[in-house]
Amino acid sequence: MSNMDMSDLMAVFLEEADEQLLRLDDGILQLEKNPQDTEVIKEVFRAAHTLKGSSATMGLSEIANLTHAMENLLDCLRNDTVSVSSEIIDLLLSGNDALRTLISQVKAGETLQIDAEELLSGLKAACAQPTDAKKSAPVKKAKANNLPPGAIGLTIKIADDCLMPSVRAFMVYNSLSGLGEVVSSEPPQDKLDDLAAGQELAIVFTLHADKDHVVSAIKSLAEVELIDIALPTDSASTDSTAPPAPTASTSTRKPEMDQAKSIQTVRVGVDRLDTLMNLVAELVIDRTRIAGIESKLILEYENEELVQNLGETAAHIGRVVTELQEHIMKVRLLPVEQVFNRFPRMVRDLSHKAGKELDFILEGQDTELDRSILEDIVDPITHLLRNAIDHGIEPPDERVKAGKPRTAKVILAAKQEENRIIIEVEDDGGGIDVGKVKSAALKKGAVTEEMLSRMSEDDCLQLIFASGVSTAEKITDISGRGVGMDVVRNNIQGLSGSVEVHTEMGKGTRFKISLPLTLAIIQALVTGVDDRVFVIPLSAVVETFRCDEADIRYIDSHPAINFRGSVLPLIDLGSLFEPRKNIVKQLNKSTTFVMVNTGALKVGLVVDRLIGEQEVVIKALGSFFGDLRGIAGATILGDGRVALILDVAGIAGLINRRRYSRPMVEA
Repeated sequence: MSNMDMSDLMAVFLEEADEQLLRLDDGILQLEKNPQDTEVIKEVFRAAHTLKGSSATMGLSEIANLTHAMENLLDCLRNDTVSVSSEIIDLLLSGNDALRTLISQVKAGETLQIDAEELLSGLKAACAQPTDAKKSAPVKKAKANNLPPGAIGLTIKIADDCLMPSVRAFMVYNSLSGLGEVVSSEPPQDKLDDLAAGQELAIVFTLHADKDHVVSAIKSLAEVELIDIALPTDSASTDSTAPPAPTASTSTRKPEMDQAKSIQTVRVGVDRLDTLMNLVAELVIDRTRIAGIESKLILEYENEELVQNLGETAAHIGRVVTELQEHIMKVRLLPVEQVFNRFPRMVRDLSHKAGKELDFILEGQDTELDRSILEDIVDPITHLLRNAIDHGIEPPDERVKAGKPRTAKVILAAKQEENRIIIEVEDDGGGIDVGKVKSAALKKGAVTEEMLSRMSEDDCLQLIFASGVSTAEKITDISGRGVGMDVVRNNIQGLSGSVEVHTEMGKGTRFKISLPLTLAIIQALVTGVDDRVFVIPLSAVVETFRCDEADIRYIDSHPAINFRGSVLPLIDLGSLFEPRKNIVKQLNKSTTFVMVNTGALKVGLVVDRLIGEQEVVIKALGSFFGDLRGIAGATILGDGRVALILDVAGIAGLINRRRYSRPMVEA
């Protein structure tokens, strides 16, 4: 097998190993809650069995040995020779942790090293392996006159002192892959788990390579001995009593049909999907430009047949590009379950460590999100869950005294609202003391007394996201250092998302994260300011409007609007990025406003004109421009112009600083 083939196999193994580790974690945690659930035991057993077989196939004996020990214990549970206990659950979880460490070492290309002797001993002690395993009777060797044309018969013996005979058998079959096809075997491949040391394997094998290659492959394996090889004879191939060789008309089609049914999915590298997405993004830009050129041609040559044909062709191309884009976008979407499944184990361990009792509830796991965003939400959710367990949830006795259930609830939920994904982390704990947040923010210098006097209670609550702010009375290794919540906000804003917090003392806290479905192509509102063009993500736009001059107010020289009973702060896009003289005095009933929702608050953006809605491709500005607050990227419009895409969450940060410190624009 070539190095490239082996590399591809290893990539597939590692991906499947991650899936099996999650299955093991999830199953063991379910088993802890429902010790008598035999279906859960079977599911965990299958996960361990699958990982054992695949790791043995890849020659990773350390992983195979550990999964074999876990499998033995699970088999004891399955056969009711032992009962589920907290000690057994801890052993299985420790085994899964060790497996995760070994898999990480494989990914890093490191030598597999882990001190698992104590763990292995514990697993064996929990369910002692049978010591008087009966060896099966010798299998019948394949005879030459019984072999089908082009096949050979192999008789292979597993060493008498082999500790893991089934693993060695799997390695035999793996060494034969690529050299031919197994026609039959005794014992059958699905019975290899029952193989004993010293037992023989009889394999009928159709050659695709030279016989010597087969012999060399088997002899290269430790604890395996090739004791006989049968070759087809001339009489065997001409025996009139032998069944006829399969032909196209007489052979059964079932194997081919089964194979066709099994090939339902194809593994594709993420880099290939990214390349496809980039190409589609370029098509979207060109589609928009073609539409723009078509509009100009129609104005000048409205009745020309050639222009009409161009319009029809452009419309067809547009439909095809749109459909192609939608399909590729769907391929890039993955259920959030792939991330959510990592957290039950973490929550379980942290709650035990903190001495708290809670039910962890997952909702909306089938909600789909772009794979480019999915991995980046792990850290923010981790921080929020840690804080919920450490700060939010009260100790059991304290909850009982407060008239609350002894067992708390922590909910991690996802749902789709239009073209946004909403992720919420909610607990029914004690809530956040806004007074403590103010004190912590003052102590850290995040705000001044004067700034606090201007802020509402909700605005003060948002200070929980300021760097270094923590309401913890003591530092723990779970949280409490104030290094998490600012990371949550920064990471979410880096994904063009927003995060807000709602709390009620004594009843609980809810964090709401809003994310775009994708970061590649978005629907947007194109606006004009002077000779410049700004693009606003449509997902953030609430509405556009004009208002009477009498509705415009100035609070400490900062413009705002009394809009439907609420004060809406205003910011002029023209003066935000380049000063425009006396813009606040120019606001009147002909001024166009775009109301955007930043998550934490609503803001009115002042623009000169609305150009229209269109689909735009987000292009990064690159490291040369650095971190431009308020700008999410750039795009190319249909007329070839480059427009800046606004980051409304970043603009909200500018608004807050302006409201509570000094004016950005003087009247």
